[in-house]
Amino acid sequence: MTECTFLINPTRHPSSVKVLKKILKRKTGATIIEAASKETLKNEVEKFCSGNATYLVIWGGDGTVHEAINSMMTHSVSGKALGFMRGGTGNGIQDSYEIPHRLSGQIQTYMESVKNGYVESVDLLKIEIGERTVYGQLFGFGYDVEVLKIRKLLYFRNNHNAVRPGMRYYILSALKIFRRFNFSTVPETEILFKKGKYALKGIKINAEFPFDALTRKTKSIMVEIGTRPYYGRLFRICPDVVCNDGNMDAYLYQFDNHLTVMMNLLSIWNGWHRRINARLAKKRKPLIERYEIKEAIIKTGQNMDFHIDGELYNTGDSDRIKISIVPGAIDFIVPGSFYHKFHPFGAEI
Repeated sequence: MTECTFLINPTRHPSSVKVLKKILKRKTGATIIEAASKETLKNEVEKFCSGNATYLVIWGGDGTVHEAINSMMTHSVSGKALGFMRGGTGNGIQDSYEIPHRLSGQIQTYMESVKNGYVESVDLLKIEIGERTVYGQLFGFGYDVEVLKIRKLLYFRNNHNAVRPGMRYYILSALKIFRRFNFSTVPETEILFKKGKYALKGIKINAEFPFDALTRKTKSIMVEIGTRPYYGRLFRICPDVVCNDGNMDAYLYQFDNHLTVMMNLLSIWNGWHRRINARLAKKRKPLIERYEIKEAIIKTGQNMDFHIDGELYNTGDSDRIKISIVPGAIDFIVPGSFYHKFHPFGAEI
């Protein structure tokens, strides 16, 4: 593990950092670095990109990993790989790549993955807002962004300029928004999908409609575009996505009342869209639409809030967002269980 660097964000769960460092020192010969701020984190990733180490493992939440991904993309590195341990509240990216839950299991997994070269090239979203470019694996706007905003407003802590960690703050924020959410006032959004297909997966039949370009006007309460399935604590928001097929999946959550959401809440959380759509189709209600595409252009109007990997952003003076897929953009260190699913035939082909 001498070719591996562990970069720790201690602002999330400081008590766990001591345990983590103790185990790392005992079991590995890796370099261990603590990043006390976002700026320090970026500087350390930059040093890694220009240094001799091959593997960088981040301990932090989705936001910490998001910062690391963007730093690596900025420096256009090749021959280096990124891993991530569970150091946040939601850990959606960690769930998406089957990172174990126990700390000792995570360390053992990365030791085995580095030893055996379990590295997978994965796709990223390239999100362009005016002159800004941000990379990520999950983009969305609508109800979930309102939850993130109220969470930041009500449960902000001054030290480290961070929101209080803990799943309960997401739940409390979601309940506050849901009680006063007015489905009839959801604005209509125009999205231009390019080079893809409408791809509905049903219980008995699947349906597809290919297109070069398709303009979709929708009053969805949530729109999510991703290359990974999980968001937050095991919320399977993009359930049918494949991380390296050169496509991004877009989901339009077109619920129109509180009762429909409550009756389907478990299925929504688990990504059982087939069950939900079966019920909605019988009632001739709008479905959760799924698209596999290469590019999307969203007409937003100015000052619209959205998220990338759970981090809040705003369009500012720009009135549109362009999202495109970057195939095989970055290498991730992944567990053997994940790696072998994508390499079922070994060296035979």
